[in-house]
Amino acid sequence: MRRRGFTLIEVMVACAILAMVSTLVFGSFKETFKTKAEVEAQSGRYRTVRVALERMSRELSMAFLSQNEDTGQQERRTLFVGKHKLGLDEVRFSYFGHQRLYQDANEADSAQVAYWSQRNRDDSRKTDLVRRETRRLAYLKIEDQPGESDVVCDDVVGLKLEYWDSRDKQWREEWITTQADGQRDRLPARVKITLTVHDERGKEVPFTTEARIAMQEPLNLRATDAPATTTSTNGTTPKTTTPSTTTPATSALPSSPFTPPR
Repeated sequence: MRRRGFTLIEVMVACAILAMVSTLVFGSFKETFKTKAEVEAQSGRYRTVRVALERMSRELSMAFLSQNEDTGQQERRTLFVGKHKLGLDEVRFSYFGHQRLYQDANEADSAQVAYWSQRNRDDSRKTDLVRRETRRLAYLKIEDQPGESDVVCDDVVGLKLEYWDSRDKQWREEWITTQADGQRDRLPARVKITLTVHDERGKEVPFTTEARIAMQEPLNLRATDAPATTTSTNGTTPKTTTPSTTTPATSALPSSPFTPPR
């Protein structure tokens, strides 16, 4: 019997077809892996922004003020200071949301929180959104108080904060309760947060949310001397009685900044 096999031309054609198919399959897998990496990077980036916005809105909603302050001090324990900066705004406020992680720690449920921007330590071309929280309220600047600072969101382009004035029915770029010409003893009804960041492709993408502040009026639990009016049972003229002594109610804040509330 005569043996038959593949000719050189047939082998070359088969190798060429195999190379073309392998190239197409490899290109398809490469594009798939590239798309998968881009989607994962975009998902992770958006998750970082979402967590930062949720944290800011949650803490802003728990902001509060108190009139039980020592007016002789230069600083205030309870305040709300939102300043408009070029590109990135800053805000500092007191709130009911501090978590004590250790038992018998010299901390309280109320503290001060500040958000501001600073250059990235590894890459000076990038800007990070930084958060600092104190351990309790004190008549000191926030940088002079013991606390922790962390980066909330990296590679930030802009942070714009707008405050809704329910009395004047308008949005304000600044809200300062520590100045006489500001908004003393009242908080904004809502805070609009617009955070602009670079996505995984380097494109600027804005994200917007709003926080509704629950406690707009300041706390003031001091008792007032109010006369009590009683009416006699026989229908005569009502009598007005004034209490001889008045016991002040418990303050909304601890009397000393070094004694945690119970």
